[in-house]
Amino acid sequence: MSGRFMTIKRIVIPTITMVIIASQLMGCAAVTQSELLQMINQGDAIEIEVATPINQEQGTESALDWQELASLSTNPDLRKSWDDILMITPTDTGKNGVLYVNAEGNNEPNNTLRVALHNSEFLKYLDSEADSLQLSNAVQGNYADLEENDTTRALYMGINGYFNLLPDANPNYANPDSTLQRNEFMAMVFRAETPVQDLTADSAFSDAVGQSDYNIYAQGLAGNSYLDTASKSLNNLTANGTITRAEALYLLVSRYFSDDMASVDVKTATFNDAKDGGDIASKQKFIEDGTKKDYWKSYELTYAIQNPNDGLPTDLYKALIVAKSKGLIGDVTRWDEALTRSEAIEFLVKTLRQEKGITQFNAKQAKIEGHEVKEETAEPEQATIEDGINSTHTDIILGDDEYKGDSGVDALQSEYDSLSEEDQAVVKQIEEELKKEHPEWFADTAPSTSEGNYEDVGTPDNTANTPQFQFDPNDTDGLSTDVTVY
Repeated sequence: MSGRFMTIKRIVIPTITMVIIASQLMGCAAVTQSELLQMINQGDAIEIEVATPINQEQGTESALDWQELASLSTNPDLRKSWDDILMITPTDTGKNGVLYVNAEGNNEPNNTLRVALHNSEFLKYLDSEADSLQLSNAVQGNYADLEENDTTRALYMGINGYFNLLPDANPNYANPDSTLQRNEFMAMVFRAETPVQDLTADSAFSDAVGQSDYNIYAQGLAGNSYLDTASKSLNNLTANGTITRAEALYLLVSRYFSDDMASVDVKTATFNDAKDGGDIASKQKFIEDGTKKDYWKSYELTYAIQNPNDGLPTDLYKALIVAKSKGLIGDVTRWDEALTRSEAIEFLVKTLRQEKGITQFNAKQAKIEGHEVKEETAEPEQATIEDGINSTHTDIILGDDEYKGDSGVDALQSEYDSLSEEDQAVVKQIEEELKKEHPEWFADTAPSTSEGNYEDVGTPDNTANTPQFQFDPNDTDGLSTDVTVY
């Protein structure tokens, strides 16, 4: 066990029998197997105590409120800095940017951390050394209890502060080493995945665990907690007690990677400080002759913490294996130690980035109804005489460095070659029509090309005396309606 984990966090409830489970580092004797068995047979609830880090919580904890993400006003300096870095902009209904887009690409002022962590554009900021450093620096400037070089932890505390998962302490403390209660961690996970909405309190849950501001959120994850209400193991004493790292990982794995845990083989991994303890409850007669005694899970966990060399319950061990496969932990698990706030956010972020309940998407900005940007597709313009074909060629001006050719056919050929394929097709069509009507204009009157193969008929300067040709609109494919050629 780490040397910095040496204090005991305890909630005293006089009406309930309690056992103090002390760290061997403290030199305190553990309760014997026979004493535990006697207590469970008497129907006594038990307090599970774990080693916690040496830490002095600072400030006064803020109220636990719940508001839509775009409406939050907590940590205004941090919020403004992150909005600037992430290029988040205000809108008529809230905000828009990488943290305010849902999986369908629509603007969502009531977004959640779970959805945001499936937006690859947001993940780019988290994975970029330069961008994540900017975000961390903004966090360190917001809290007084974050070390300057602890950028990774600062980033996690910034996520907690921006998304308001758990309240900070006033005036400006993040308390990253503060430990979490079981109901507190359950509430944090629920708030990370659930849009703000009206919730109905589960009276049965409250009856089981007692009254708490966290209940309205924690009740949503009761089914994923290792300690359950069915065995009375999740009760007023344990719900308000410090959660172990193993339990936190179990909750996340059972909620988001249940298929992995159901199929995991306990022989597929090894750890430096954990092993499969098997069915501890049956071995210690907390389950006897197939009968599960009240509080049996809390007694089983108590025994495992007292006797870590004997291993931990199989279900918790399976959760460690899956957590390791997802990169949440390594070979050193510290499974029996208290979970800190910064560790809780780290576990949560790494889990939500990998879970497949939401499809990965990519959006820098969201679509906002009524402000859609329509991409216009230009229709090809129909060529007309005015669009580049002029019998007098007065609208074609060549530069000094362009080849003008001879004053006759060469000039015309050069101009023709400069036209688009569509315009050339139009010229060809006009030429064919003119050949039919006036073949004499195209008679070969010269023996050689050097003298020109076309009769020069001149340029008409008086339209009143010049023959005009009116094409039927139905026969002028590619021409504008009622084109007149002079």
